[in-house]
Parts: sequence; C-alpha cells; structure tokens
Amino acid sequence: MNNETQNKFFAINWSQYGQASNKSEMCDTFVSAFMDCEHTHEFGAEAQSWKEYSQVVEINPAGDVVNSTYFVTI
Repeated sequence: MNNETQNKFFAINWSQYGQASNKSEMCDTFVSAFMDCEHTHEFGAEAQSWKEYSQVVEINPAGDVVNSTYFVTI
C-alpha cells in the first residue's frame, strides 16, 4: 500500500492553563503519534474537562478527521 493512500496520525498536547496547544509532526502509525503525547492515561471524551490532556488525531488522505482519542494525566 502506498504511503500517500494511508491514514496519518498526529498528537496534540493541550493545556488550558496556557490556553495553548502543541501539535506533533505527522506520523504513519497511531503508536508513533501516541509516543508524542505528554498526558497518556486514557479517559475518554471526558478528558476535555481536565486542565491538561493529549489527543491523537487520525486523518485520511483527503485530510478529513477519521478518529480522535483523548488521554489525560490522572
């Protein structure tokens, strides 16, 4: 399978304290993007209520979001 037809992944590390985020480089696998997460305990959609959390986003070749997974520090 050609890399151009595969989904890509990237991590976003969110902090509401600084109202800023940090986006990682594009990765070929979920695990590679997960390694860029700073807050790595899975907590589901409720992670958005925490002050700091990470998110791994999967996009298809067209650039559409296919899936998002949230992780927080507990």
